[in-house]
Amino acid sequence: MRIFFILLLTLFSTCAKARTDSRTVHICFERWWPYSFINEQKQVRGIEVDVIKSALVSSPYRVTFHELPYRRCLAGVADGTFDFTLHVDEADGFPIINVSFTTWQLSLAVKKGRFSSPDDFYQLTAPRVMISEDYSYPEAAVQGLKEIKAAIVQRSFYEQNHDDGKKFFSVLNNNRVDAVLVDKVWALEMIRRHQLEVDFLPRPFHAEQQFMGYNIANQAMAKRIESLLEKVPVKRIKAIEIKYLGDDF
Repeated sequence: MRIFFILLLTLFSTCAKARTDSRTVHICFERWWPYSFINEQKQVRGIEVDVIKSALVSSPYRVTFHELPYRRCLAGVADGTFDFTLHVDEADGFPIINVSFTTWQLSLAVKKGRFSSPDDFYQLTAPRVMISEDYSYPEAAVQGLKEIKAAIVQRSFYEQNHDDGKKFFSVLNNNRVDAVLVDKVWALEMIRRHQLEVDFLPRPFHAEQQFMGYNIANQAMAKRIESLLEKVPVKRIKAIEIKYLGDDF
């Protein structure tokens, strides 16, 4: 009888652990092509989304993605609505899963033909540079703007689809600003899709790896998911990148 109760207790303990481990993981993201977005078929897609799905496919976890503006994702993680949010770095103040599949390639975009050479831009006394007021920029990027004595113009921007992307660059049309600070990979797609008259200054500005951020209360889960992400084969990641960017990007 004693052995029976021990076996029964072990069974209950195992079932309880299974219920704890087998659960839906709620991940918030902002639209950021090609890393996370909702396509025309209303499906969540993107490089980072696909890598996460690949990592968790054989695990007890089932992932659900929620698309919201960036600041609402951060707030949702802070109050426990979501387990994780994508695309954060040290500037956002959350603990992170230390595996990255995304890099914020900050570049200065200018109106095509506005400057005969990059030096013409850098010789401006206080170039007007537009940034998004929705993000916390890395300290290195902030210092870079200070070094060129940029006059910062802030604008809120929320992209719901590909067609919204061109709106961010409209300020270049009438020389209202001299440059906009944007992610180059995303911007190249907007330029291609909308045939925008936009170029990039050749001098690299700043690149910052992005991570999954989480509430410290989810640390145990975060460590397990971090372990799963580390096991995704490099070939699989490369295949996903090629799927969205092509093999010559």
